[in-house]
Amino acid sequence: MSLTANTARFRLTLFAAASASALLAGAANAQTAPDTTEIDEVVVTGTRVPNRSRLDTLSPVDVVTAQDLQTRGTTELGAALAASIPSLTFQRPSVVDGTDSIRPATLRGLSPDQTLVLVNGTRRHASALVNVNGSVGRGSAAVDLNTIPAGALDRVEVLRDGASAQYGSDAIAGVVNLRLRQADHGGGATLTLGQYYTTVDTARTGGRDEEDGGTVTASAWQGFGLGQDGYLTVSAEYLQRDATNRADVDPRVTPNAVTARFGDPEVTQWTVFANAGLPLGNGWDAYG
Repeated sequence: MSLTANTARFRLTLFAAASASALLAGAANAQTAPDTTEIDEVVVTGTRVPNRSRLDTLSPVDVVTAQDLQTRGTTELGAALAASIPSLTFQRPSVVDGTDSIRPATLRGLSPDQTLVLVNGTRRHASALVNVNGSVGRGSAAVDLNTIPAGALDRVEVLRDGASAQYGSDAIAGVVNLRLRQADHGGGATLTLGQYYTTVDTARTGGRDEEDGGTVTASAWQGFGLGQDGYLTVSAEYLQRDATNRADVDPRVTPNAVTARFGDPEVTQWTVFANAGLPLGNGWDAYG
């Protein structure tokens, strides 16, 4: 009995010593293990990193500020963008149903419904007008950029490359992202007056002088505090534009030689826009 007990105690002591040695060896290996792991290559196909600049972005992205848009000599957002960004066009069709009032913007010469328009990163709904007759992008329905007041914009970001893999088929031509003001105080107002003074070439008299297309645009915005850290920015715009006519006379007609009208229609438009945001805590925000 004594020999058996001594043998059992010896085996127990030997097992405890072996276990302690294994633990010490594991701790030593853990202390000597490298802190970093080398990776040969990491391929990133998409990222939502917020602090990227235009120099860090691989795709061609143009950023146009609200101050830049005001220097383009027009109060139409689409026309101001066309004067600022290459490959973006804003045509002015005439006598094509309603497209001469709701004009579409296009990128890279593709259809208007293949240019995705976002407002603060969210899809903007298309207009109810389908382009017909000889209009741009016949059969498509585009976003009416002129429904957004110029005073509501902080900047415009334009991706001049196909992005259908990220956004879908409506971004084949590119993406236009309208960033709205997020002001909780302050405000501003602008008043713009303009008119066309031009000479229209004609077949009978060689040319005639036109003074038409008188335009009055009044735009204003105001920021309000919403809660402790929220904001409410309200913008409004009034547009009154007279019609223009660049049609020539028909020499075959005697009583009324001018038989058609080609130019901009008469427009009276009121637009009100609001942008609001309120932090809820823990990374949550309410916006609209």
